[in-house]
Amino acid sequence: MKIDYKEFLDKVKEKLEWVTDEVDCLYPYSTIDGLYKNGVCNYDIWTNGFYGGIIWYMYQLTKDEKYLNLGKKCSAQYDRLLAEYIPLDHDVGFQFLDTNVADYKITGDDTAKVRALHAANILAGRFNPVGKFIRAWNTGIGIDADKDNRGYAIIDCMMNIPLLHWASETINAPHYRHIANMHADTVMENFIREDGSSNHIVNFDAEKGGVISKPRGQGYAEGSAWTRGQSWAIYGFAMAYHYTGDKKYLDTAKKVAKYFMEHTGDYVPIDFAQPAEPRYEDNSAAAITACGILEIIKYVDGEEKAMYTQFVDKLMDILYKNCDFTHDDQAIVQKCSAMYHCDERGKHISLIYADFYLIEALMRLNGGDVLYY
Repeated sequence: MKIDYKEFLDKVKEKLEWVTDEVDCLYPYSTIDGLYKNGVCNYDIWTNGFYGGIIWYMYQLTKDEKYLNLGKKCSAQYDRLLAEYIPLDHDVGFQFLDTNVADYKITGDDTAKVRALHAANILAGRFNPVGKFIRAWNTGIGIDADKDNRGYAIIDCMMNIPLLHWASETINAPHYRHIANMHADTVMENFIREDGSSNHIVNFDAEKGGVISKPRGQGYAEGSAWTRGQSWAIYGFAMAYHYTGDKKYLDTAKKVAKYFMEHTGDYVPIDFAQPAEPRYEDNSAAAITACGILEIIKYVDGEEKAMYTQFVDKLMDILYKNCDFTHDDQAIVQKCSAMYHCDERGKHISLIYADFYLIEALMRLNGGDVLYY
């Protein structure tokens, strides 16, 4: 039986009513023993924008001033991150789109706009014009932190470049858009394989351009298909089409979506190439993919639309079965995994961005056209 999406969203709203009272303005990542405060709550972590984004979603849904005030509090905390600068990398998109861009779009707050424009400048400043890519992590940070990562670009950044499109539109500055499109073209050419699967990392020569290697990243093996990476590609290229109207980006999103759909059984694994046992799952990939395909659905019709809609229903069913609506855990979506090659503490956990994208998907399915990205 198909899920009642209004009832699903109501359950999420009811849970977040008390969770947000307990969490206030932490930077939650994952719960331990049901509590975010026992997990990672670092202000400079790449995921620190998703809780603020959840707050803004709740304000859109309820118009409760509690969420407006909390959202403003979350936005203001980014002054510290901008001032310190050094921790910032390509993930400023995730951090600022969900908080300060959301704030500006909803309230018109010019201070929030300026914060987000500073972040867009930082992202644009990471563009390598020789290789035509946006550098991922800073030296000594991220996967392979002990290696020279100056040429590392990762598929996740497709979901950061909407910050550049937003900045381009907001202050009529086309260079942001050009950087976003050049990066997207580089990813399309060097990350997306013929079968529609995607690499997580491509290592370019930072001085001369050209591909040096394609490391394993967070997936099972070099050349495999890390599911969350496929999710970022689906949603990222769908958003590239949204901003540009260039059909090649929509075609790429569909190509990766086709691969994802053909390889998804009754659960979403960490990597489509992983062994059947142990059965490791990552429901964050299910939530992100649902949002990405809901974006694609806006641009298709007929049988194609019906096919994508049916798959979204499948993903939402998987997510519903893995949601915690009790008071036992502050997180909603369970059985998420950070990566394949990590200890058990990084597998079958909650991840704050799974909740964020679950809420976005439910808002879309209930008739809202949510677009922080």
